[in-house]
Amino acid sequence: MDKKLAVIDIGSNSIRNVIFEINEDGQYFERLNVKEVARLSSHIDDANELTEQGISTLIETLQHFSELNDYHGVTETIPVATAAIRNANNSDTILEKVEQETGISIRLLSDYEEAYYGYSAIINSTYIEDGYSVDIGGGSMEVTYFQNRELVFYHSFPFGAVTLTKDFMKDDTMSKDERKDLVSFLKKSFKEIDWLEPHGVPLVGVGGTARNLVRVEQTMSNFPLEGIHQYTISADQLEEVVDELVGMSSKQLGRLDGLSKDRVDIIAPAVTAIGELARYLKVPEFTMSNNGLREGLFYENYLHAHDEVRFADVKEESFRHFEKQYDVDQERHQHLIHLAREIYTGLIEIKAIKPKPFEPGLLEGACRLAYVGEYIDHNNKSDHTFHLITTNDFKGMNNEDRLALALVTSFKSRRLLEQHIEAFPKWFDSKLLKSLELLGAIVKLVDALDLTERQVVTDIDITSSKDGLTFTLQTNGSARFELQRSTRHKKHLERAIDQSIDIQVDEEEDE
Repeated sequence: MDKKLAVIDIGSNSIRNVIFEINEDGQYFERLNVKEVARLSSHIDDANELTEQGISTLIETLQHFSELNDYHGVTETIPVATAAIRNANNSDTILEKVEQETGISIRLLSDYEEAYYGYSAIINSTYIEDGYSVDIGGGSMEVTYFQNRELVFYHSFPFGAVTLTKDFMKDDTMSKDERKDLVSFLKKSFKEIDWLEPHGVPLVGVGGTARNLVRVEQTMSNFPLEGIHQYTISADQLEEVVDELVGMSSKQLGRLDGLSKDRVDIIAPAVTAIGELARYLKVPEFTMSNNGLREGLFYENYLHAHDEVRFADVKEESFRHFEKQYDVDQERHQHLIHLAREIYTGLIEIKAIKPKPFEPGLLEGACRLAYVGEYIDHNNKSDHTFHLITTNDFKGMNNEDRLALALVTSFKSRRLLEQHIEAFPKWFDSKLLKSLELLGAIVKLVDALDLTERQVVTDIDITSSKDGLTFTLQTNGSARFELQRSTRHKKHLERAIDQSIDIQVDEEEDE
């Protein structure tokens, strides 16, 4: 039976309700994500209390969320609140009123817990093992330092997007003097934390401000791939996009693709804080994690049910989900891996190719998902495979590796391979292109060698002579159709290694 879990995140700027679904196979999906821009931190009065209007807004929003969750059959709800309520002097009163009016018992997260769940989301959904993280909400900014996927330090700064805007911006555009004052304030705040120092590791952004910043950068750079999770930009690129955003008027920001309309008036101070932290830490790059506090809470719940603290291998977990989602025949694809390894190692042994360190892993991953687009349409399986992989965030893989996986897994021809990479001139040089062609040609050939999906070709022996290469197929039955198809498709591998290939069936095995 499927389980539906809702996480309600009551932040200083917005209140969000996310419904996750867990099916019988242990797969989990985000099914619904809605938010209310409540700006609770703007309802804090001079006595540092949330006003009656702020409390009413909170209660009304939670009532709507409860109705929504009931309709969708949510079986468990995790409602949490962060800085706006945590720091309010009347936090106990707020929690009591909410429970009386809605029946919802809010868990008030400590600053440590808020930082921890953001860190947890990063190490359970990205390839990054060492780094800093930053999550700037409406009323606080959480920063962590983690090493070998372990949380080492954390700190919650008592300022966020809404409060910084209130303190450092008088009009709808930040002036040079206001930015200078804000930068000075931020540097002073960072210096007070002794463990904040350069380590040569990336800064990982979590939350709405980072999300909007990255979307704007993708728009500015015409980035052609889908998704922002694990999207990485250099420190210089980060500085450029921050300067661009800070220098715009509210009217210009309102027309900017990638920027949410509800963040137009608070984006400048928020991105300045991220930019200055990156500069202070001298980070080499900035990476986006589209998984944050809410996902961290979900992972805790999910992993606890499976007696785990964290995913042992984020990439493997992502592959497992993908295989289940698109009904991959794991037995067949393990057989494709076996055949591909025999071809690859055989070509190395006869010195037809020079191996590269990344090739075996990429080849295995591509065989695991080879032409998975057949799930949608057999006749266009290559195109659908490329689309499915490039539009899936594949946690644990950066964008370059994800695209390489898509290119090899969906390989159709060298011409199409070159068309796909035209938009990425900085990612692929001639040597890498040659590797992708080689691996893609192997994937296409082994798929042909199991055309009837019966695993009749059990092994492949490769020999070399002055006339070219001979692939001798060992079989456990008639490989008539496999031989026909592979003979048609061998041309791609022949072109990749610049040698002719003769494919034949071992006569003794075929008798």
